[in-house]
Amino acid sequence: MKNDDVNQVRPERDSRYYLGLDEWMKDPEFEKYVEAEFQSSPLREESSKEEGWARREFIKLMGASLAMASTGCLRRPVEKIVPYNKQPEEVVLGMPNFYTSTLQDGSDVASLLVRTREGRPLKYECLSDYPLNKGGLLPRAHAQLLSLYDPERLKGPRQNLFNKERTNSDTITADWEKADDAIVAQLNKGQVAILTGDLSGPSFRAVVQDFAKAFGAKHYSWEGLNPGSLSEANRLSFGQSSIPFYRFDKAKMIVSVDADFLGTWLMPTTFTRQFSQGRKTIESMSQLVVFDSFYSLTGSNADKRFRIKPSQQLAVVMGLAHELIVKQNRTLFAGQASVVAALEPYANVAQSLGVSAEVWSQIASDLFVNRGQSLIVAGALTSFNEAQVSLQVAVNFLNAALENEGKTLDSSHSIVGLTSSEAQLLELIQSIEAGRVSTLIIHKQNAVYSSVWGERFKQALKKCELVVYCGDRLDETGAMAHYILPDLHSMESWGDMEFVDGLYSVHQPTIRPMYDLRSFGLTLMTWGYLAKKGPKRFTELETYYDYLRQVLREEVSPRYASGQSEDLFWDTLLQKGFAQKGEFLVTGGARKFDIKALATIKTLNPVLGLEFVPYATTQFKEGSLSNVSWLHELPDPVTKICWDNYVSVSLKV
Repeated sequence: MKNDDVNQVRPERDSRYYLGLDEWMKDPEFEKYVEAEFQSSPLREESSKEEGWARREFIKLMGASLAMASTGCLRRPVEKIVPYNKQPEEVVLGMPNFYTSTLQDGSDVASLLVRTREGRPLKYECLSDYPLNKGGLLPRAHAQLLSLYDPERLKGPRQNLFNKERTNSDTITADWEKADDAIVAQLNKGQVAILTGDLSGPSFRAVVQDFAKAFGAKHYSWEGLNPGSLSEANRLSFGQSSIPFYRFDKAKMIVSVDADFLGTWLMPTTFTRQFSQGRKTIESMSQLVVFDSFYSLTGSNADKRFRIKPSQQLAVVMGLAHELIVKQNRTLFAGQASVVAALEPYANVAQSLGVSAEVWSQIASDLFVNRGQSLIVAGALTSFNEAQVSLQVAVNFLNAALENEGKTLDSSHSIVGLTSSEAQLLELIQSIEAGRVSTLIIHKQNAVYSSVWGERFKQALKKCELVVYCGDRLDETGAMAHYILPDLHSMESWGDMEFVDGLYSVHQPTIRPMYDLRSFGLTLMTWGYLAKKGPKRFTELETYYDYLRQVLREEVSPRYASGQSEDLFWDTLLQKGFAQKGEFLVTGGARKFDIKALATIKTLNPVLGLEFVPYATTQFKEGSLSNVSWLHELPDPVTKICWDNYVSVSLKV
């Protein structure tokens, strides 16, 4: 074959794929760069500084390399390994040791078995008999261990020296004792507030409450991906703000409206295990219907998937309720005038969504056939708008109409560890702006970066006389604080967790603190001791371990010990990893929906054109752990993209 023939049959590059906007727009500078990308050479005499090295520079560089290589061949001084003066009994060189512990990553939790070697934790595994996960862990959980060895962790307390306008600062090393004295002096002046994440452990809840009592502080709880709309909707719907425990394993029909419960919504590790149990056999497998505003991991596993806009989420839930209750005249709410009036505006939802009337009717019919064995879930970061509480109220109403309360929704084991909300952060900002907060203590939450109120919060911090940030690094919020007091990693400190009511676990340290750090609980206790304020356990106990044991003795043992002595209960807890009340997986706690809550539902006006859809990824969620490079190398489970940012645009634009 001739060369001309070869050129003719050579396939052309598919022009639908571009490296970026520069290539798509055929930018002259970009095309020039592409042409010369692999043409520069250090051996080319004519090479300029822009194109590469000239030949003489190349020879000089090679000569220096040879000299350095020769230097590397010299014998290095002999370094001797100093053995243990007294080797611990449990340590055998080269043999691993295992300890139980606990992990919390936002709203995802697990009871762990930690493998260590010579005092260093190396691997996490979930306990196989832990009721929530049954041995399952997401990649983010494994990556939590890598954050322990992050070189950018703070190695000691720091202090920011601001200028008068608080626009610039110099960061210097601080002394723990001097910092404590200065902070306590300011705390004694009053007008104190404390901002934390979710209070998921009894001892952590207790130490924050004791600090608030000691200094008259107001406590606020916020996290980047918080369930505040769920809590508020449950308060309106049932009179209690607690979030029920979801049972996907008991559901034969699941409808998800932008709730990526297999990826990032609430407890994906637990929900993935539950969902897989209901999909084992074709004859009895559950049906999953997903309404997605982006192609999520849950949507990729759906039996039926419909593409929607975020502004249509509420219409989907209320439209299904109208089809089921008004049009098909089913459920106990059928015929009630107030219910019909609330659902009437959503009579033609299927048409606006582009779903055929037959398919829409079939979905509603399948839900009714599987009443008591169905589950409706909705909302996530994509539902953060003025109708987010209304959406959850509508979901509660539809679940109640389908008799799912006490069956696939278990309020007897409510998720008590989720206490944060966006409303609390906004209330804190308003209090600072009104001059009611002089001293603010922040624990780990980088609200300047992760919150929609980030810029407003940043400006509000400038009005505080003292801001103390207890985190592990100098991030955006830490840069606005007067003192940055580094907290311990979970593998370096004691703590406990009661994320779901009826299930208690302890996390114990598997390594000594690597740097000059102090746990947040002990920091609060130190301030109480210096100020001589607060309950006896808050001011007199010396370590946070002692405080944990005291809380366990007063609050935990009476509910979980089952007649065991305190020492026996503690030893059993450390060996098994967790304790539970009765048979944990038994459901119950049916709630009665308050019809008056339907009056609080606010209808969103239709949005024309494109909508921006922010969503959390399975690797980074709201941005935490972004400094762990291992997660950057982990491809997204849907897009398969790693080490890059991207924008997904619908073909119908």
